[in-house]
Amino acid sequence: MVTFSQVQLDAWLAGILLPFLRILALFSSAPMLSHQSFPMRARVAVAALIAFVAAPFANVPAGITMDSPAAFGYIAQQVAIGLAIGFAARLLFGAFEIAGELIGLQMGLSFGGFFDPSGAGETAVGSWLYTLSLMLFVALNGHLLLIGAVVDSFRAFPIAANPFEVLNVMRLDKLGADMFQLALSLALPATMLMLLVNLTLGFASRVAPQLSIVSVGFPVTLLAGLAALALGAQDLLGPLMESLERFLAPVR
Repeated sequence: MVTFSQVQLDAWLAGILLPFLRILALFSSAPMLSHQSFPMRARVAVAALIAFVAAPFANVPAGITMDSPAAFGYIAQQVAIGLAIGFAARLLFGAFEIAGELIGLQMGLSFGGFFDPSGAGETAVGSWLYTLSLMLFVALNGHLLLIGAVVDSFRAFPIAANPFEVLNVMRLDKLGADMFQLALSLALPATMLMLLVNLTLGFASRVAPQLSIVSVGFPVTLLAGLAALALGAQDLLGPLMESLERFLAPVR
């Protein structure tokens, strides 16, 4: 008859539960993986399957019992690491949305946010760039890259009772600054084009005062913005992958 002691059962439970909490936290905060179209039961099942596979490589310290006071530190660390990785990936897509908002503001489409029935106040360009970045993310197997990053994080951040170590290493505040830098770099070409168009329209209004800039300027800036978006959409692949690798570099 095969018997198991309480110590063995506690070790097996900790060896599965701690990796599972880290991966489930990622599934609760990462883009695409946390979408409402992905059912909660499916998230839990997939997270449990990945945790079962990654458990031998998680290097869970021996002697951990989930009913001890020290277990709260281990649990907090797993949740903090999973949420930090997911939040870092979400910052990347926030950069594309901010860039779309800046471009939409220059195109004159920000007024459409006042008539948004949902009350979100988002511009069409921001929503389009955000959706396009998500499609590129899925096409490039970015969701698998996130799962690989959280599995690699067991080597970069071993299971310990220090839940704030990941915040000191990943520096989410610095990633926030990088997000705005990326957004400005993405919006700069279209913004400069809009500035040139507005300067041209302003010069035309001074040369020909009888020209109605209000009726002519909006279609011109709209067409120029659409042309800039059509040309710039071809170069989104490089910044997306480069930024995703940079945002996830601390856990690889």
